[in-house]
Amino acid sequence: MFNALVNWRNWRLPVKLAAVLIVPVFIAVGAGVLQIQSHMERAESYAALQRLVKVRAALIPVIEGVQAERRIIAEGSGSQALADQVKRTDEARTALRGQIEKTSLSEVVTARMADVRTKISGLPVLRERTTDVPGVIKEYSALAESMLDMDEVIAGEFGDAALSRTAMGLHHALHVQEEVLYQQAVVLSGLTRGQLTTAEVRTLVESNVKLGYIAGQFAALATPEQLNTYWTTKFNGPDIEAHRRMLATALLHPTSDAPVTGTGSARPKPLPIAASDWSKASGAVATSLDSVVTGLQNDLRDTANRLRDETSDAAGTASAILFASLILAGTVGFVVGRYLLRSLNALRRSALEVAWHKLPEMVATGRGSTEIEPVPVDTTEEFGQVARAFDAVHQQAVKSVIEQAGMRANMRNIFVNLSRRSQSLVERQLKLMEELEKYEEDPDQLANLFKLDHLATRMRRNNENLMVLSGGDVARRFTRPIPLTDVLRAAAAEIEQYQRVMVHTAPNAEVVGYVASDLVRLLAELLDNAAAFSPPHTQVSISASIEAGDIVQIDVVDHGIGIDPEALAVVNHRLEAAGEGADVQVFREMGLFVVGRLAARHQIVVRLDAQQGKGTRAIVLVPAELAPRREESWESFRGEAVEQLPVRPPMPSQMSSAASGSASWFESPAAAAPPPPAPARQSPESARGFLDAFQRGVQRGLPDRQESR
Repeated sequence: MFNALVNWRNWRLPVKLAAVLIVPVFIAVGAGVLQIQSHMERAESYAALQRLVKVRAALIPVIEGVQAERRIIAEGSGSQALADQVKRTDEARTALRGQIEKTSLSEVVTARMADVRTKISGLPVLRERTTDVPGVIKEYSALAESMLDMDEVIAGEFGDAALSRTAMGLHHALHVQEEVLYQQAVVLSGLTRGQLTTAEVRTLVESNVKLGYIAGQFAALATPEQLNTYWTTKFNGPDIEAHRRMLATALLHPTSDAPVTGTGSARPKPLPIAASDWSKASGAVATSLDSVVTGLQNDLRDTANRLRDETSDAAGTASAILFASLILAGTVGFVVGRYLLRSLNALRRSALEVAWHKLPEMVATGRGSTEIEPVPVDTTEEFGQVARAFDAVHQQAVKSVIEQAGMRANMRNIFVNLSRRSQSLVERQLKLMEELEKYEEDPDQLANLFKLDHLATRMRRNNENLMVLSGGDVARRFTRPIPLTDVLRAAAAEIEQYQRVMVHTAPNAEVVGYVASDLVRLLAELLDNAAAFSPPHTQVSISASIEAGDIVQIDVVDHGIGIDPEALAVVNHRLEAAGEGADVQVFREMGLFVVGRLAARHQIVVRLDAQQGKGTRAIVLVPAELAPRREESWESFRGEAVEQLPVRPPMPSQMSSAASGSASWFESPAAAAPPPPAPARQSPESARGFLDAFQRGVQRGLPDRQESR
């Protein structure tokens, strides 16, 4: 499995396409997921800022409640007014506590919140201290400052640039409002007594300086639109001028604890400021600041909501784009990959069809049209160019096959023509020698003529083998069934060393006429091969038997050195290959090729079997329908025929004449021409020659020879 993954060059094309596409897809998906995650994290951070905005929105009413209680105590409005305000302050505290429980705050904010909680827990006691108004105002102011510190810490949590300026501007506006309301409470406390103390004047001066500083910070952080809307229009009215004027009067008026100068003991005059006028002016300024705080708070909330919506929309848009991109990439990859695979499969199928079927069939038959079927890829890109190149190669291969087939046909025709001409000459030579044999009385000369006759017969068999190699058919054919024994003897008579062949008695069977001549040539080649590869003093035996299924088995056995198993397997393979139409040049033994061709022509099985040092055995299996059993007893038929023969062996010319008759394969020699008179005395050599001539003449008389054209 690991080797298959490492050897990527052998991957299938769909896997390679998937590998090429999956890498950029993974990169795009990873980048898209990271971007979506970033948008989601920003949206979550804006959601947290929205919760902080809600905490500040709940904190502001608590600060305002504390400031209102301080004002009521300072101006001495009565217990009922204080009780009503205390109720509103406690409700604001409850709302703040609930909002804090819903929000996750940082450690710094939590610490500030604990400080505020500690100080605000002393409110019930502080509300009961109505006699020490300056001290109560100081405690309320400290509580308000603590809550403002908490608001500043919360404002610092707005890290986004679009929110931090507004958040800090809102804090400065709250701080400015606190200073204005503190000044209001201090002056109201002094008006209640008639004069301010030196400490109160000092705190008013410090508060005024702080107010100017904080207002400058607010102006530095506020946007031009905020300055134009909230600063210029809200703080440039008559109430602002009246507040400044009365505050300056209070700061310049002598204090109640100032040292007395001169000799007079008269008390200083009360502040020349009406409490109602001061409350109205300072209240108007505080109301203007309320508008500023509300506007900034709305801007902060709206900006946080807008940023969260934008980031959420951006995350959704990125998700949709990523999904659409994946679908588009998958669609494009599927369409392009499907086209590539279809083109490649079409090219592959066409190439395999040509390589496995069309060209082999054309090579085997040697026939076909020069017009080829083009590969069904009609594009002009690389696949189309490869398809056109393959068409050109296919066209050239077809032309080469047809040309080679024509050349082979011409060569076969040449071989067939030469074979037929040579066979015609051999037939004429045989007829001439028959004429010479008829009138030759010298046994030695007659024996020589028989040898020449036999050599001519071998030449005729070689010519017939050449016809087989050329793919043609021989002219010698039997028209009637031939006894199996005669077929075996005729095969023995066809070879040069026929004296070494021992023909055993064959079973009662007849070989059909159109197979007999081919079977004779087949057995003759096996006998010739056995005689050539065995010692000259040994015999070669040929026998036949009927096996299961009425199959005739013919055995050709020699007593040579045999064949080793490897060579035997090669020879048997060549016999099968010859039957399948293998080329002639692969054989060194042309006889084996002829045997294979003749056996394949009639579905005859031929195989060799051998044991090292014990000779070779050729087994020929003839189907039952080609060599059926004979009803009439062949031995009785042969005995009758032999009884009719003369004492003197017939001449080959007489056997040839008998073969041309129509009554039987063997006929009485009475119808033949009378032979020349036999010599008075014969030597053993002449008698042996006559016997050889008799056997040769019988075998030569069997085929119905015809002169080839």
